Amino acid sequence: MTSIPDQELEYHYSPSQWSHRMSPNEVIADHLDAQAQGSKHSLWTLDCETEISYGDSERQKLDIFDKRNSSKKGAPIMVYFHGGYWQVKELGREVSSCLAVPLCNAGATVVVVGYDLTPDVTLDTIIQQIKKAIYYVIDLAKERESKGIYLSGHSAGGHLAAMMLMSSFSDFDPFDCELIKGAMLVSGVYDLRPLTKTSNNVALKLTEEDAWRLSPQNFVKEIAQQSQHRHIVLAVGEYDPPEFRRQSGEMEKMLRKFGVKTSYLDIPDTDHFSVVDKLNEPGYLLTKECIRLMGL
Repeated sequence: MTSIPDQELEYHYSPSQWSHRMSPNEVIADHLDAQAQGSKHSLWTLDCETEISYGDSERQKLDIFDKRNSSKKGAPIMVYFHGGYWQVKELGREVSSCLAVPLCNAGATVVVVGYDLTPDVTLDTIIQQIKKAIYYVIDLAKERESKGIYLSGHSAGGHLAAMMLMSSFSDFDPFDCELIKGAMLVSGVYDLRPLTKTSNNVALKLTEEDAWRLSPQNFVKEIAQQSQHRHIVLAVGEYDPPEFRRQSGEMEKMLRKFGVKTSYLDIPDTDHFSVVDKLNEPGYLLTKECIRLMGL
C-alpha cells in the first residue's frame, strides 16, 4: 500500500498531470485523437468483424481483426482491453484497435473488447462481463485451432486483464485455462485501494474492502497458480506517474517470487498515453515485445 498522504493521491493517480509532452487537457485530447485515428486505420486496412455481441448491453461487444486474405487457422490471439478508469465514455472499443495493424501483419488475430462503464454498472459487473468475453474468445481459439490467447490491456484495462489471469475458465473444459499463454499489462492499476481517496471513486463507489477484493495484487497467489505456463509482461512509460510505475514493479516482483515467468519493461520517452498510442508503429519497442510474446 502506498505511503502517500490521502490529499495527494488525486494528483498521483491523475496520469495526465505527469506527461512530459503537453498539458493535462492537451494530452488527453491527443490520446483520444491518436486512438481514433489508429483505429480508423485498422478498420480500413484489415479484415474485421465488428460489433459482435458477447452480452446483452450495447457496450458488451467485441471486434475481431485479421490480416487481409490471411489464413486464420493457428494464429495466436491478442485480446485488448481499453483504459479510462472504467468510466471514460470516449474510450470505447470503437477507438481502441490502434494496435491491430502491426500485430495482424505479423500473423496474429487481434480482439478488442468493449464493456459497460461505471457508474452505470459496478466494477464487479464489469469483471463478470470481461470473463464472458474471454469465454467467447476461448471458443474462437478452439474453432481456429489457435496457438494461444494473450491478454493485454492499458491502465484500467491492465487491471481487467490481470483479474482474468486468476480465473480458471474451466467450467466446461480443464484445458481452457491453458489456452491463455501470456499477458501484456501496460501501465495498469493492481491495487485499487488508493483510488478510493480520489475523484475517480465518485463513479466507482468502492469501499476500501471492495477495492482490495477487486485488486489483482490481492490474488497474486491465485494468478501465479494459473500462470505457471505463462509469460507475463508488465510495461510502464518512463513518464508514467510514479505510483503506476511502483504498482507495476511490485506486481512483477510478487509474481516472479511465485515462480511465474515475468518481464518488466520501462519504455523510454513515453508517458501514460503515448506508451499505447505508439502501438500502431511496427518498429516500436512495445509492439515488437507483443509480437515476440506471441512467438511470431
